[in-house]
Amino acid sequence: MPTPLSFGEPVPIIREVGGEVKQKIMIKLFQNKIDILLKNLNDPKLKSQVLQSLPFWFASLLTGLVAYLYYVLFSYTEDLSIFIIQQNKYFIFILTPTTFLLSWFLVKKYAPNAKGSGIPQVMAAIELSTPQKKHLADYLLNFKIIIVKILSSLIKVLGGGILGREGPTIQISSSIFMTVYKYLPASFPKVSQRNMIMAGAASGLAAAFNTPLGGIIFAIEELSKYHIKYYKSSLFTAVIIAGLAAQGLAGSYLYLGYPKLQTEGISVVFGVILVAAIAGFLGSYSSVLLLKLMKFVSLLKSNAKQVYFILFCSMIVASSIYFFGTDAMGSGKEIMERTLFTADKKVEWYIPFVRITGLLSTFSFGGAGGIFAPSLSSGASVGSVVAGLLGFTGSNANMLIIIGMTAFLTGVTKSPFTSAIIILEMTDRHSVIFFLMIAGIIANITANLVDKKSFYDHLKEVYIHDTENKEKESQ
Repeated sequence: MPTPLSFGEPVPIIREVGGEVKQKIMIKLFQNKIDILLKNLNDPKLKSQVLQSLPFWFASLLTGLVAYLYYVLFSYTEDLSIFIIQQNKYFIFILTPTTFLLSWFLVKKYAPNAKGSGIPQVMAAIELSTPQKKHLADYLLNFKIIIVKILSSLIKVLGGGILGREGPTIQISSSIFMTVYKYLPASFPKVSQRNMIMAGAASGLAAAFNTPLGGIIFAIEELSKYHIKYYKSSLFTAVIIAGLAAQGLAGSYLYLGYPKLQTEGISVVFGVILVAAIAGFLGSYSSVLLLKLMKFVSLLKSNAKQVYFILFCSMIVASSIYFFGTDAMGSGKEIMERTLFTADKKVEWYIPFVRITGLLSTFSFGGAGGIFAPSLSSGASVGSVVAGLLGFTGSNANMLIIIGMTAFLTGVTKSPFTSAIIILEMTDRHSVIFFLMIAGIIANITANLVDKKSFYDHLKEVYIHDTENKEKESQ
């Protein structure tokens, strides 16, 4: 992808090394599928299958385009935020409260279900996609949510909020697929709403991270409650098209690049286990705290009380940025790139807690924004701190950093294989797949000691309950 416009300190360049082989394979698979279709166009059954596939193809192309544009806007906004802080650090005490309030207001006023990351809303919509309740999914995924989600998250990140765009991209892409499904002609061959939503979610993740396999595994591990044979074709095709569309605009790229990961010594194995356990615990415990804060906010019935709470949260974030600098703001991708690709592996021991506190303060009150990227950066900082304590440098330190990313994300999502595959595709380091999977399993065991359910599962139940109640009240 192109480097975002710089207003001061440059946003870290996304490395355009590698990825060509992956792109060629994806193009070849898609071309083979088209060739087969063209040879058999006179088959009525095939014609019906082609027509059923068209909504997936069209929505996938839109997803790739929107995901790319969202990335560009998000990156420029992060860069602008850093530029403003560099001009005068005191500006943050005006910027953060103002943007947090505006982000909250947009969601509350125009699209309440656009708040947060969006993944629980997608999970709830999939579960509601039954013949009796399928109309309820429209409350959670629609065109208005796309607009509000993008605007609210951009405004919040402008104020230095700790959030990411990856979770929001998943709800945005699912909303694109849902909108296409909604406006299909009545005479069109029957298309499964559930398949559309799941394909949209997988496409969104694939386009956001450039991780097609991660998108597929995410749909299977996190979203699906029924057998993959019922949706595999639509899912795979949607992921391929969305990924190619995003790559066509941004070029072939890796989200993080090629960190050196040649491990040396048995002590690295001990470090992997230690980081996986600590980061998995912190990821799960952070989720529990965040759920409690969100429940507290839901009990604040008056707008005035909610505004006071938002102002309190904004002061926590602004103060963290003032005292700890840019490590306490934004998605945290610069932390991951600095520690993985420079000799400066050091992260102060308090940075993981600063970022976790900032995440809680940014996410709890409402507004839009995801926790995927903040989870990765928090995990990277945990890995860096432990690597420093153990005296690791170079590739050994890099190993603990990516293990921390995998483990912290697992602690939040309770999806160890999705986390491992995403990190694998971000770095294209297949040689460490077993370390990543081991880290995911250890982190999942540790996280389950804190809470059996994932952060997303808890919120999914809330959205299902609230949506069903809203429907009853409107009758």
